[in-house]
Amino acid sequence: MITRVLSTIRKNNLIKNGDCIVVGVSGGPDSICLLHVLWSLRNDLNLKLVAVHINHMLRGDESYRDEEFVKSFCKKLGVELKSIRVDINKAARQKGMSLEEAGREERYRNFEMVADSIGADKIAVAHNKNDQAETVLMNIIRGTGLDGLKGMDYIRGRIVRPLLDIERSEIEAYILEKKLETVIDSSNLEKIYARNKIRLDVIPSIDNLFDCSLVKSIDRMSRLIKDDMDFIDGKVRKAYCDAVLRKENGEVELLLRKIKKMHIAIKRRVIRKAIEEVKGNVKEIESVHIEKILEMINSGKVGSRIDLPGIKAGRTYESIRFYKKERQTESFSFEAVLNIPGITEMGDGKYCIEASVITDCNINDFKGMNGSSLIQFFDYDRVIEGINIRKRKEGDLFKPINSNGTKKLKEYFIDNKIPREIRDNIPLIAKGNEIVWIIGYKISDKFKVTENTKKVLKLKYKTNMHRL
Repeated sequence: MITRVLSTIRKNNLIKNGDCIVVGVSGGPDSICLLHVLWSLRNDLNLKLVAVHINHMLRGDESYRDEEFVKSFCKKLGVELKSIRVDINKAARQKGMSLEEAGREERYRNFEMVADSIGADKIAVAHNKNDQAETVLMNIIRGTGLDGLKGMDYIRGRIVRPLLDIERSEIEAYILEKKLETVIDSSNLEKIYARNKIRLDVIPSIDNLFDCSLVKSIDRMSRLIKDDMDFIDGKVRKAYCDAVLRKENGEVELLLRKIKKMHIAIKRRVIRKAIEEVKGNVKEIESVHIEKILEMINSGKVGSRIDLPGIKAGRTYESIRFYKKERQTESFSFEAVLNIPGITEMGDGKYCIEASVITDCNINDFKGMNGSSLIQFFDYDRVIEGINIRKRKEGDLFKPINSNGTKKLKEYFIDNKIPREIRDNIPLIAKGNEIVWIIGYKISDKFKVTENTKKVLKLKYKTNMHRL
């Protein structure tokens, strides 16, 4: 057992020599096995172990029995223990969650809190191969894609799962071999919980009906899917970085033209990644939400929005924007004269405008060219004097390209249903109170390239994603 767990740790880079590890310990066989194995490896890996026990206060005297048992066990091993009591009933009511959901959330929240307070490197939890099978089956019942079929990761953030290659029967054998005492949570035997039904009824029934080991079969499937997902995730990361227009103040904005070119499988994952970036997780985000966003991307009107659990998505001319519901967007504050030719940096180098002057060219190649949301072309002689980049000001005027009249910038934003909360965050190229270019949207008709243009000014808005 100890050798196999050490192999899992090294193969998946779960723990490094000298790490400080928070270990979640309920007192049940799985967590007692985990703590004892890590304790047995403490000298080989130079580990500092701190056990954390969460008393959910759900089972009366039994909850306090478990707490006292864990205290006694840790004392025998000489392992520091931090015992925390949480009223899960109260937490579930306040958050509108089930007891299972609230219990899980509070456990991980407290694990992270302790880890932060002591500067721990990792948080070890006792999920095993059987837990993995139960999780995958739960995901199948809810309806899942490949992410749900691959199950739990060996490592996610600071959370590590050293027992994920070990079956529950092997854990029970280890407990007997080492003559370790454990406590049994009676709620694990109650079939009112879906996971318990899967553990106690579904898996044994399938094993008996088909003379197989469902746990082993799911484990093989999950490993194959993990390999596929590693490949897909690499493609998704590249596509996501390529599509990001803006990422700041807890918001993410993706270019529509980039998203529309993606394969549907990549497209869905890029959207989920953007949601996770803003929300911090994809909890409660279901396939129906992703499909609504796809519908908005393909046929939604400018200014349309969708409410998702804990987050909103909105459509502009050139992008899809994800932001938290309660967040008030912070407006940037800068004003800089453009370096022409040259680079003008903003936001501590996170963004820049790259300006170049084109003289040796055929003007007909530029006349009527719309450029793109991030690259535009202008009549150099019309804009050269006093051109700068800034946020909007009272009295700004704008004549959209190929339009007949000039209007207030505020009216343009309203007419085109640009969300109020992002208007102060849209960078503008301006000459006095006349807007030359609303970056990401349109240029002014007054400064476009015409048959009389002698020199062309090319402006490129760039996002330095490695600085974000």
